[in-house]
Amino acid sequence: MQSKQCKRCVVVGSSSVLHGLKLGSSLNHFDVVIRLNDAPVRGYTNDVGNKTTIRMTYPEGAPLSQDEYFPNSLFVAVLFKTVDFAWIKAVVKNETLPLWMHLFFWKNVAMKIPLAPKKFRILNPSVVKEIALDILQYPEPRLWNWDQNIPTIGVVAVLLATHLCDQVSLAGFGYDLSQPEAPVHYYDSICMLDMNRQTMHNVTHERQFLQKLVREGAVSDLSGGIYCQFCEKAG
Repeated sequence: MQSKQCKRCVVVGSSSVLHGLKLGSSLNHFDVVIRLNDAPVRGYTNDVGNKTTIRMTYPEGAPLSQDEYFPNSLFVAVLFKTVDFAWIKAVVKNETLPLWMHLFFWKNVAMKIPLAPKKFRILNPSVVKEIALDILQYPEPRLWNWDQNIPTIGVVAVLLATHLCDQVSLAGFGYDLSQPEAPVHYYDSICMLDMNRQTMHNVTHERQFLQKLVREGAVSDLSGGIYCQFCEKAG
């Protein structure tokens, strides 16, 4: 990223709270726009904009559609499994990943990413470990990591932004888990019931952490989801 005296950054999450807010134009005016996983811009520009400075993702989250990659953006891979490193090497060098390695991914992974090798970055794995164990204070994983809590890509991106940028804003963060049929993302049909069933991410704990960042003025929330301002009030 080009240096600038005061860098304003926004991390664009994937929450369905973005629907109808028409923040697209405002998001495009930030110096740095960080997008997560396979969250699309095509077809959703009015609400999420289309400027992409960084796309940060776990291997399973990388967009399968080549239309979601922009030649001037950076692709930041967040890796923690051994096969993740084999995957990024194969993608950058345009090689074939052995079929048996695909068994270690929980969904199909993109094998064609139309970016120049100089546009790829790997987040230091120790950063994810520090976020999980020191900042979020998750317990040490047991044997084989079967019960390991993994930070969401959103929290990883937010903390990266606080190191890269002078001002950090968030949009599209926060879920209303009390509405089981409500959509999780602005772009697909996964519902809150599915989010409640998963055990890999502790979204309740992460929300509390993000609320603390907002409360202390470290970041600002443009869409009101972190404090669930869109949630239905009980009673």
